[in-house]
Amino acid sequence: MLQVRTMVRHARLVFEALRGRYHRNPEHHHVGRNRADMRALSAMIDGGLCLYRDVRIVGPVPGVFVGDVFTYRAELIVVGLHSATQAGIGYVPASHLSEGHPVATSIVSSGAYLDDHDNGDVLLYTGSARRPRNGGNHYSDQEFQRGNLALAYSCKYGVEVRVIRCHDCDASPNAKLYVYDGLYKVESSTYGPGKSGREVCQFKLVRLPGQDALGSNTWRAARDLTNALDAKIRPPGYLTMDMSTVKEAVAVPIRNTVDQDLSPLEFEYLARPELQAVPKPARRVDKCCIYGKTACAASGCTCVKRNGGGGPAYSADGTLVRGRPVVYECGASCGCPPGSCPNRVTQRSMRHRLEVSRSKETEWGVRTLYLIQPGAFICEFTGDVVAADHPRVANANGNASAAGASTEEWGGFVDPRKFPPRWREWEDAGEEPPRFAQYPTPGYVIDVSTRRNLVTMCPCRH
Repeated sequence: MLQVRTMVRHARLVFEALRGRYHRNPEHHHVGRNRADMRALSAMIDGGLCLYRDVRIVGPVPGVFVGDVFTYRAELIVVGLHSATQAGIGYVPASHLSEGHPVATSIVSSGAYLDDHDNGDVLLYTGSARRPRNGGNHYSDQEFQRGNLALAYSCKYGVEVRVIRCHDCDASPNAKLYVYDGLYKVESSTYGPGKSGREVCQFKLVRLPGQDALGSNTWRAARDLTNALDAKIRPPGYLTMDMSTVKEAVAVPIRNTVDQDLSPLEFEYLARPELQAVPKPARRVDKCCIYGKTACAASGCTCVKRNGGGGPAYSADGTLVRGRPVVYECGASCGCPPGSCPNRVTQRSMRHRLEVSRSKETEWGVRTLYLIQPGAFICEFTGDVVAADHPRVANANGNASAAGASTEEWGGFVDPRKFPPRWREWEDAGEEPPRFAQYPTPGYVIDVSTRRNLVTMCPCRH
């Protein structure tokens, strides 16, 4: 299961890297075909990078979990969860089956029709028909054809159907997100007049028992909780509404509904890593943006060049275009404006709402209350920066090794030299191999024993 989960993760990272590339370089667009997500999907199909493209899976898709969230419908096709870019019903054609009848494998439900009704475990789903381009109800009678016919045969043969729900989401680039909610059985298939005055195909789907909790319910709960926090309403179980005490651009609440542990409140919150002795800035020979007029996203920017070529490291919205071992940002010796330079993403503080939460399975951890795009900057690892050859570090290493601690955690020290190279999963996305500049091995560790932020607090609790 871990191996196929990794395959799904990699496919999604490749899709996002390609989508970012096409979004950043819109040349050669054709009228009606200029959507970066659809171009990324087309490239993955042509390159044989989509999962389960040669088969139509009935039932659960290996490596896709109930509750997984997707930003684009094209992603559903990339991982094999759905088979159509526009149609709401995915199905196996009759020509592929010995019985000679099509069967549905998945539906995308958005509650768009008047006859739709959804309480989570039971879904009344209206079949597909012609609709106006700008949305709204259908303008002709539905028929038992294509997806509608397949869904009717899924009812007849007892074929389980994957249900993906579409939700409105301001944090998504296309204002939508798609949540996989598991397997449903089609209990009934009827045909008759609908509320629109047209004949409709309607299907009753009932969720199969024994599955993980509905991801859509989790999404709605997170949205309601976000609204409460925005309204300064303190929900039950919150120890504080902001552990950073206004040191971050957004509040960082702490939630514990499991036990009486208050340990996160015992540490001093540090929004930025601090050096024991701040070194003098090195004099630069090839100053970047010396006159403050150069566009730092352009290839002529010295800092951008240090990132290995191939354009800027970040897209226009501040997300990382592809995985890199290190990103060189413009700094104090650059003439570009700190507030608007596109190559200064990590210097603008935390922007996403995160909270520290206690659970029975993982003790203390960090969770987000809304969608975060792949490649988005979340926050820094903070603490007191200490030289890696400091005697205290050596002593801690020895003690931690004897105790069997993890490779990233050494008795209160976080060692960046021990982080796994996860960036390689997003490294090339089928492109020409990147030309990363040489960078020095970090000569420091981060002491989080007394001062830290939300991400460096949680690993040291294990």
